[in-house]
Amino acid sequence: MTPALRNPCFSAILCGTALLAPPAPAQSADGAGLLASTPQSVEDLQRIERQLQQMLPRVLPALVCIELNNGSGSGILVSEKGLVFSAAHVVDKKGTTLKIILPDGTRLPGKTTAQNSNSDAGMAKITSQLNKKLPCVEKAEKMPRVGDWVFALGHGGGLDRKRGPMVRLGRVVSLKNGVIQTDCKLIRGDSGGPLFNLDGKLIGIHSRVGSGLEDNLHVPMKDFDALTEETAEGKTSLTPPPEQDSQPFSTQPS
Repeated sequence: MTPALRNPCFSAILCGTALLAPPAPAQSADGAGLLASTPQSVEDLQRIERQLQQMLPRVLPALVCIELNNGSGSGILVSEKGLVFSAAHVVDKKGTTLKIILPDGTRLPGKTTAQNSNSDAGMAKITSQLNKKLPCVEKAEKMPRVGDWVFALGHGGGLDRKRGPMVRLGRVVSLKNGVIQTDCKLIRGDSGGPLFNLDGKLIGIHSRVGSGLEDNLHVPMKDFDALTEETAEGKTSLTPPPEQDSQPFSTQPS
């Protein structure tokens, strides 16, 4: 398990800068265009840190932990009514009951509403009556580009409120076959967690947590858009999700 991060923003920077790719074209949005090339100074690193510090308070409240079958993964709220995006191999088949844990420790019942075993996109919904609107994040309208700066969130190693969620900074290294590949360091329990651009827009969901630094794959938003359309048409896949190369779940449920 990765040690606790006392300052997740700066720790993410320290981790990310050790694995930078060659310079890439500048990104288009405000935060995303900060540093598209390798940082050359402490000031460059501080600019990234400041951007992360601005984005994290916006997205962390929407990060959830998902528990089922003595294991746990991650997910992200995308609607105020409790819709959660995660990985298909985390939420299992449609109709599966699970627990969705909010950042404050509140445990709510949930159910898998849709999943696609081919893309590994999965969706779940909080099923209890809510007395307030939940925090949620905004999806990016476009796919990221190779070289774009991104950051990953997740409950790696399982939910630990004393440590808090883990934040990892990295770059997009490939977009093969429409799947996002990054060098953000992920571990067991991160599966189903969100990948953001530096403007805090959701661009992907962690799918495969590989053993190599660049073996981490993320499901893009276009696959969730397709899954939403399939669900509306009643065509959602009910087949069990495929076996993953790496174990997605923590064996230490909270």
